Amino acid sequence: MFRCYASAARVAKVCNQNKLLRTACVSSAPPLPSSNVTQSSRSSFSTSYQPPPNNTYHGTPVYNDIDIGINKITDAAAARNNDADAVFVVTGASRSMGLEFVKQLLTRTKGRIVACILRPGSSPALDDALGQLSRDDRARVHVTPLDVTNEEQIVQLRDELQSMYGRVDGLFNVAGVLGDKTTTPGPEMNLSQLDQTWLQNQFAVNAIGPLMITSKLTPLLKARKGRNKYLRETGSKESVVVNLSARVASMSDNTGGLAWYSYRMSKAALNQGVRTSSHELRRQGTWTIALYPGMTDTDMSQPFQSKTMKEKGLVFPVSFTVGRLLDVVDAMEEEQSGGMYDWAGQCIAY
Repeated sequence: MFRCYASAARVAKVCNQNKLLRTACVSSAPPLPSSNVTQSSRSSFSTSYQPPPNNTYHGTPVYNDIDIGINKITDAAAARNNDADAVFVVTGASRSMGLEFVKQLLTRTKGRIVACILRPGSSPALDDALGQLSRDDRARVHVTPLDVTNEEQIVQLRDELQSMYGRVDGLFNVAGVLGDKTTTPGPEMNLSQLDQTWLQNQFAVNAIGPLMITSKLTPLLKARKGRNKYLRETGSKESVVVNLSARVASMSDNTGGLAWYSYRMSKAALNQGVRTSSHELRRQGTWTIALYPGMTDTDMSQPFQSKTMKEKGLVFPVSFTVGRLLDVVDAMEEEQSGGMYDWAGQCIAY
């Protein structure tokens, strides 16, 4: 069941494109989140950025699109977002999109945020953001070390979460690697450039890591320790696993263009893991989804951006992308668990 919330003060522009109702007032969170924001629904902030028209993908998706509408949110998402005891785990939280997820989850939810980074204390961007938070908001963020390719550290994360919280309500697998072709062997432009070590690294970070983290945290995603009155009354107890994928991982949509063997293959493997795990996780009330963020202005995409792309608005601000992805997560229903969706809620065929 959906609940729809609309606030005129927060709605800047609404466009109806390709039969998909979409709003330009996506969650472009301010740099300093505050828990003073009304938490009865997801928090949307006006932005002047205008997204391009919907993409056209090849292939026939097996899932329906997710209508993100205007502040549309499911009961399950409202339950998570309004629960002060909820726990949201974000990997790759040191900068770029991972850090933005931390910021916007602080604003959009009442829960605790676990920011996983490779080496705590080595992220100026995260340290600066945390240093500017209010005392109450800073107390909601726990920073912990995590190398997504290190199973021992993943187990340590699970044990730490079990000891501190006894539950996980949202897992955001954001950490990933692409390469810049200057300091790394990839992304490859042809078969002759394939490097076995680099290929294995791509799979370790982009596919194996997220699935191993999901595997170890599955018992905590199922647990519902200390659920509050709101959750007991609504009966909405679903948890979510969110994975960042890529359009280039779609086999149906692979009709030419850049080779990018290792990146495409590793993200395609992730997609299969998402689809397969969705059948198992659904039985315990956990929904999982793969999300394509589009070309976003991050360190990862910098080497592949062009002046023309920016002039045409094809490079998204990080705040726009993360806001839209959270909108998609908040609007997804059980039957859409296991699918791959873009930033506008369009389903992409695997």
